[in-house]
Amino acid sequence: MLSIYSNQVATLASGLDDLLTSTLGTVFPAYPFLALLVVLTALRWKDFHKILLTERGLTSNSGTRLVGVLLVILPAALWGLFYRPVDSSIYFAMELAASSIVLVAYGALLALNPTMWKIMLPYASLYSLGLLSPLFMLDTLGTPLAALSSYLAAGMTTALGIHVAWHGVSFELVSAAGDPISAVVTPACSAVYSISIYLALLGLMYLDMGTSIATAAKFAVVGVVVIPLLNSARIALTIWFGSVNGSAAFWGIHDWLGYGLFLAFYIAVLLTYPRTGRPRTTDGSVPFRA
Repeated sequence: MLSIYSNQVATLASGLDDLLTSTLGTVFPAYPFLALLVVLTALRWKDFHKILLTERGLTSNSGTRLVGVLLVILPAALWGLFYRPVDSSIYFAMELAASSIVLVAYGALLALNPTMWKIMLPYASLYSLGLLSPLFMLDTLGTPLAALSSYLAAGMTTALGIHVAWHGVSFELVSAAGDPISAVVTPACSAVYSISIYLALLGLMYLDMGTSIATAAKFAVVGVVVIPLLNSARIALTIWFGSVNGSAAFWGIHDWLGYGLFLAFYIAVLLTYPRTGRPRTTDGSVPFRA
C-alpha cells in the first residue's frame, strides 16, 4: 500500500514541472483548490483547535476510527484495480492521485481524532468532487464552450480591428512584425476548469459564511455566465498582444493572462459575496430582516 501511495505522490511530482510552465491553473485545478483549503483552514483554526481539545484518549469512537482506517486503505485498492498507466492521461492520473491523497488524509484524521469528522467532511468531499468533476465537465461541456469562446473572441477581435482568419475554433493571423501565428481553442482552453474552480470557491464560501442556498445559486449562475466571457476576452487580448508584438509575445502571455483575469473575478466575488448573502439560522432557514 505504501508503494502505491508513493507512486501517486511521484505521479503528482512528475507532471508538476511541465504544468508549471504551461497551463497549470486551467488544466490541473488541484493546486488552486489546495490553496483555497489552506487559506480557509487557517481562518478557521480556532474552531478546529477547539474541537481537537475535546478528544479524549485513543479508544473513543472506535466505529469512526475504523471508517478512517478503511478510507486510508480504499484509495490504494481502487488505484490498483482500475488505474492503467497506458490507458490514462497524465492529467487524469494526477487528479486521481490528488483525490486519493485527500481521502487518505481525511481517513488518517478520523483514525487519529474522530471528533473532526463532521467539520472536515464537507471540505474533503468538496475537494475530491472538485478534482474529478472537471474531467466529466471537459467531456460534456468542453467542446461547446470552446466553440462559444471562439465565436465571442472572433467578435471581439473584429471590434478591435485585428485581421484574424477564424476557422471554427482555430485561427490564423500575421503580426505587425510579419510573424505567422496560428492556434486552436481546445476544450481545455474553454474555461471548464476555471468554472470548476469558481464553483469550488463558492461552495467553500457557502460552507464557511453561512449564507442562504439561494444566494449561492445566484452567484453560481453569474459565474457560469461571466467566466466564458472572461475567457473570450483572454483569447482576444492574447491575439491582440500577438498581433502587435509577434509570436513570442503571443505564447508568452497565453499561459498567464487568464490568471490575472480570473483571479480578479474571484477576488471580486470574495469581496461581494459576504455582503449580499443572508445568513442561515441553526435549522438551515434564512432569518427575517426588517
